[in-house]
Amino acid sequence: MSTNQIDVPIQAAAIDSAMAANEINTSGAPLPLRQKIGYAFGQLIEITISSMLTLFALYYTTAVCGLPGALAGVALGAGLVIDAVADPLIGSLSDAWKSRFGRRVPFMFVGVIPLLVSFNLLFALPSSLGNTALFLWVMLLSVTIRVSTSLFALPYQALGVDLSDDYAERSSMASWRWGIGIMGTFAVIGLGYGVFLKGPGGVSHRDGYLSLTLALSVLVIVAAAISIATGLSARRPHQEDPQIEQQLYRRLVAELREVFRNATFRMLFAAIVLLQLSQGINQALAMHMSLYFWKFDTTQLQMVSFAAVLGLVVAAPIAGPLLKRSEKRTVLILGLLGMAVFTSVPVFLSLAGLLPDGTNVAAGLITASVFVSAVAFALSTIAFIAIVPDAVDEHEHLFSTRREGLFFAGWSFASKAAMGMGLLVGGVVLQVIHFPSVSAGQTIDVASISETTRMWLGLAAGPGSALLALLAVALTTRYRIDKAAHARIMHDLNSRRRG
Repeated sequence: MSTNQIDVPIQAAAIDSAMAANEINTSGAPLPLRQKIGYAFGQLIEITISSMLTLFALYYTTAVCGLPGALAGVALGAGLVIDAVADPLIGSLSDAWKSRFGRRVPFMFVGVIPLLVSFNLLFALPSSLGNTALFLWVMLLSVTIRVSTSLFALPYQALGVDLSDDYAERSSMASWRWGIGIMGTFAVIGLGYGVFLKGPGGVSHRDGYLSLTLALSVLVIVAAAISIATGLSARRPHQEDPQIEQQLYRRLVAELREVFRNATFRMLFAAIVLLQLSQGINQALAMHMSLYFWKFDTTQLQMVSFAAVLGLVVAAPIAGPLLKRSEKRTVLILGLLGMAVFTSVPVFLSLAGLLPDGTNVAAGLITASVFVSAVAFALSTIAFIAIVPDAVDEHEHLFSTRREGLFFAGWSFASKAAMGMGLLVGGVVLQVIHFPSVSAGQTIDVASISETTRMWLGLAAGPGSALLALLAVALTTRYRIDKAAHARIMHDLNSRRRG
C-alpha cells in the first residue's frame, strides 16, 4: 500500500497532540530500561534453540548418528513445516485468550517444559535404532521442539507490540531483543566448540551433544523466568478484552482471509519466506561447508564460528542509530544485499582457485566475509522485527482490527516453513551430489570428497542461497510504511481510540 493511499490529512502539531494524549507509549519517551531488557530476555529462548538446531542438528543426525541425508532433512524439516501450520492457530488463540494472567503469558509458560524435554532428547538419540525408527523418532522430537517453541515465542512477540506504539522506540526494542537474544548463539558456539565438542574430531563425539543441551537448558530456564515475569508486570488490561463471537475454526479462517487481503502482509510474508529459505539452505550445509569445502581444522572452525556470532552481536548497537537515521526498509534492503554478496563471493573465489583451501590466509578471509555477512543478516532481521509492529498498526487502520498474534504467526509460519524447506533442500542436496554417508560412530574423510561434489556443495550453500536473498530485495522495495506514513496511521488510530 503506497503512502498516498493512507489518506489521513494531518498537521505536525496535531500528530504531537494525539501522541501525547494516547494512553500507551506513543510520545517517543523511552521505555524503562529494565522493561526493555526483561522483555528482550525472551528472545534468548528461540535463538538458543534455533542456533543449536541450525548449527548441529543436520550434521549430528547424519554424520554422527548415521541417518541418510534425505531422511534427516525430511525429519527435521517436518518439524518446521507442521509447526508452521500450527502457528496461525497459536496466534489466533493468543489474541483471543482471557485469563487472570493475561492473554500471552499462559502460553509462554506452557511451552517451556515440553521444549526442554524434547530438545535434550533430540541430541541423545539411541544408537540401537535402525534408519526407519530413527527417522520417526527424530521427526517426532523435531515437531515437539518446534511447536513448543512457538507456544512460547508467538505470544512473546505479540506482547512486545503492546509495549510501545512509537515508530523509533520499536526500533530500539528490536535492537535490544536482537542484542540479548544473540547471546544464545554465543552460548551454543562457546559451550559447543570451546567445552563439550572441542578438540580434534570434537563435533563427532556423540556424548558431548547431550551435555551441551543440558547446559543450554539452564540458560533457557533463566531467560523464560525473566521474560515471563516482565510479561506479567507489563500487562495492559485495556488491550486484553477481545470480542469473540465465532467458533475458533470459523474465526481463524476469517482472520486468515483478512490478513492476506492486506498487501503489506502479503509482501512481507513472501519476503521472509525467501530470506529464511536462503538462510535455511546456507545454515543446513554450514558444517559440511566448513569441514569439507573450506577444509577447516577445529581451531579455524571455531574462529569462523565466533566471527559469525560477533557479527550478529555487533549489529545490535549499529542497528539502533542506523534505524533512527534511515528508513527501516532501507536498512532491510542493505542488509539483504550485503548478505547475498558476502555469502557468494568467497565461494566463487575458491572455485576459481584464488582462495587456497585450508590455509590460514583462506581462513582469515572467510572469517572477515562471515563477519560482514552476519552483520548484514542481523541488520535485515532487526529491520524486519521493527517493521512488523508498524504493519500491525496499518492493518488496524485499514480493517479496524488488531492482529498482533496472527501477524507474528504469519511471520513465524513463513520463517519456519522456509527454514524447514531449507533443511529439506540441504538434505536432498547432500544426496544428489553424492555426499558420502556413514554408519553411526564413523567419520567422513575429507579426501573422500570428490571435486565435483565439493563444487556443487559450494554452489548450493553460497550463490544458490544468495540468489534467494536477492529475490527478497526485489520484493521489499515495495514496502511503503515510512515514518511519515506511520505518523498518519497513528493519528487516525489515536482519534478512533479516544472517540
